[in-house]
Amino acid sequence: MQGNSSVKVTTIVDGFVGRISGLDLSAGADSKIAAFLTRTHNDFPVLAIEGQSLDADGLKTFGRIFGDFEIDHHVTQFAVEDHPELVYMTNRKKDGKADPASAERGAAWHADSTFKANPCAHTVMYAMKMPSRGAGTLFADMYRAYETLPQDLKDVIDGREGKHKFSAGPAEGGVIPMTEEQDDMHPPVIHSMVRSHPVTGRKALYVNPLHVYGIAGMPQEEAAPLLDRIFSHALKSEFQYCYSYRVGDLVIWDQRCTWHKAEAAYSMDEVRLLMRAKISAAA
Repeated sequence: MQGNSSVKVTTIVDGFVGRISGLDLSAGADSKIAAFLTRTHNDFPVLAIEGQSLDADGLKTFGRIFGDFEIDHHVTQFAVEDHPELVYMTNRKKDGKADPASAERGAAWHADSTFKANPCAHTVMYAMKMPSRGAGTLFADMYRAYETLPQDLKDVIDGREGKHKFSAGPAEGGVIPMTEEQDDMHPPVIHSMVRSHPVTGRKALYVNPLHVYGIAGMPQEEAAPLLDRIFSHALKSEFQYCYSYRVGDLVIWDQRCTWHKAEAAYSMDEVRLLMRAKISAAA
């Protein structure tokens, strides 16, 4: 890539988490850089690009490399002014006072937007202000979770569909409740419990503890313990990694093969401020 001879890709977790250094995205990305980013993200479902200096327009320019934006209608109170595609992830109210409830957003294991008929494919986070510790994002690898799933569970769930609805699963906390009107906009949906990634072809678990509450065509008394077994397996420590942000980090992760949750273990005396975008479909 011309002008980016110092670009380096570092493996953090093989086939799962990677980091790019030496790349300046402040002026956007030409076709070669965009292709490099797309290819590298396919290799690493969680990809951090360090040392960026972006405003809202710059973050949207980056996001468009991967597809179209999804607008979160149930968290419009956190939208970036004049940029409805972006929301702030922060522990502060608009007046600067601490906001413990908002600090807990995302603190349950989940994949974004699976309660929608057309879930997002990627999420992007850009770190603007970060506490000294305890404010990262934990990720879980759903490729490996499926590949190591006991055969008896694979036999049961292959070809079956999970029942998804916002915050209807067994996980508790970590969400801003929807209004009744917003809830009515999102009736239950079903998605295959195992999905082949459209680019890599690898199979991944596509159920999560926050939004999945049952299995289509299966009595709940059978589905609930089965889901508990799957969730317990998927959350084994060997599938997890906690990414600790530094200011200027730009992190993108693939919702089709990962779960995530906020670490939420920092002092409320420190400010946590990130911008987030969801990408509704791969470009």
